[in-house]
Amino acid sequence: MDENFTPRQVATALQVSESSVKRWCDLGVIRTDRTVGGHRRIPLEFLLDFLEKTNRRVVQPSAIGLDQPQEIGRISDQGALNRESLQATFETALIAGDESICRRILSAWYAMHGGIATVSDELLGPTFRSIGENRENGKVEIYEERRACDICYRLLHELRRLLPEPQGFAPLAMGGAASGDGTQLPSQVIEIVFREYGWRTICLGSNLPFRTMLSAARKHMPKIFWLSSTYIENTDVFLSEYARFAKSLPKGIMLLVGGRALNDEIRQKMVFSSHCDTMLQLSNLAKTLRVGSRPADPQI
Repeated sequence: MDENFTPRQVATALQVSESSVKRWCDLGVIRTDRTVGGHRRIPLEFLLDFLEKTNRRVVQPSAIGLDQPQEIGRISDQGALNRESLQATFETALIAGDESICRRILSAWYAMHGGIATVSDELLGPTFRSIGENRENGKVEIYEERRACDICYRLLHELRRLLPEPQGFAPLAMGGAASGDGTQLPSQVIEIVFREYGWRTICLGSNLPFRTMLSAARKHMPKIFWLSSTYIENTDVFLSEYARFAKSLPKGIMLLVGGRALNDEIRQKMVFSSHCDTMLQLSNLAKTLRVGSRPADPQI
């Protein structure tokens, strides 16, 4: 995905007139750069700033390269990169705190390989596993790992804001991570997966007591409640509290679980509607269930 857009691209993405975008640029409502020839160019960060201040949403993501696979010729000065070298460059940039390069690579991966599920399974997952191993081996500092997480939080938030707003009748998915599990990235990715297929979403966050997640489920009555488990501090306590939560969950809510902490032994002691080992599996599930949730055509 290119990070600099023409007024026409932005107009198409927002479904407004090109003259309106140019006027906003000239008035300073949208911060704008100029080419050597004097043409307006709107960097991604300026577009995001405009969306934030005006509470607007991107209506047609393809206009700015968000949902159409495309060939990305040059991601950095190193030239065209394959998946393995992209992942390695992404990891190096994350550890170094180079947010600009990380944004380019994540955007390119999203555009080339089709959706956030692939980004998570093939880019984010391997990268953070490697960073975690290097931190344990003393090759990466704790602050570098946490800074890498913060960078990805921001980049995923930017991506979420560029997706179209779900329709009011769309089914609702909500969820988060239980007490002791402070990892936020998986739930951020899960939320974007659902939104890509038109679901409304509520991401509750991480490190949440089961009682407050149950309260949220009872209040909002989602079609799906997801539980992401990356870390379990005490397995017995987790399973006991989870059992009460699952038993108390209102009927009609599908309980979806996943995460690297839920190995086969733990899962066998849990009751749930479905589980996903990868974000691609989740993506297929979200797509299938969304099709089955579409309202019937009005009778003529």
